[in-house]
Amino acid sequence: MAGEDRREQILVAAERVATVDGLEALTMRSAAAAAEVSLRLVQYYFHSKAGLLDAVLTRFSERGYADSRSRIDAIAGASAARRLQMFARSVLPTDDEGRRFHRLGVSFASLAIREPDLAQAAYRANLAVLESVLTHMIGQAAAESGSDRIDAVAEARLLMAALHGLGTMTMVGQIDEIEAAALVDRLLLGRAWFDANGRS
Repeated sequence: MAGEDRREQILVAAERVATVDGLEALTMRSAAAAAEVSLRLVQYYFHSKAGLLDAVLTRFSERGYADSRSRIDAIAGASAARRLQMFARSVLPTDDEGRRFHRLGVSFASLAIREPDLAQAAYRANLAVLESVLTHMIGQAAAESGSDRIDAVAEARLLMAALHGLGTMTMVGQIDEIEAAALVDRLLLGRAWFDANGRS
């Protein structure tokens, strides 16, 4: 098996351990057992538990955001505002993959707070990816609506905070998936730069 394939095999197994048993159960040894490889091989590819955590979070988040973007990009001619609205809805935990994504994200956030030396850098890098995507999409929506004097980074951070909270409220049953999507729409429609009837 090629090196990249072996590395991917370990990451898939490590992600399974993290989402099923929790991040506390993810160690280099548990990843090796789940992947049915030697501990030495896991150490070769990831060097430390922090390196393994970083790789798991990076792989999981990149796949999740790529899936969301591909679904949105497939809609030909959608306005920038509509693409943003759909992306924001798509990151809510409304299916099995979304719930796995949110559960792992919350676990990483908790670990980053408890053990910053171990997980904070990886978690902040994950947040930076989402912030960059949202900042770009908000900038496009604002330009389309003619609102060129906005702080797109601040707007992205506000939306990130709302999505995180709505995701958790959905996961614990405080609100249902329909209400979560409706609240996303309400939030966006309340922003001066968001034009729901923008050019499509």
